[in-house]
Amino acid sequence: MERLRRTQIYLPTHLTAALDRLARRRGTSRAQLLRQAAGEFLERESSAEEDPIMGIIGLGDAGPGAVSQEHDRFLAGMGPATEHRHERSSS
Repeated sequence: MERLRRTQIYLPTHLTAALDRLARRRGTSRAQLLRQAAGEFLERESSAEEDPIMGIIGLGDAGPGAVSQEHDRFLAGMGPATEHRHERSSS
């Protein structure tokens, strides 16, 4: 088992009571529930930050609907199709 470090936190009474009820139902301790919850929270948070697909968020800034309609062009770095059509016709 991994070495544990003592940590003290203050919880509202309603959370303490709910954790105690859940711990009794699961046959575990309040501390184990909190360790599990902290681990799951950190996993979720770090996964969102490290997921490469998250890097595409915000790539297209061409107004509502443009990215959903022109996603292939945004991902290829070409911008919205209307810009390219306009550039071609004005040259």
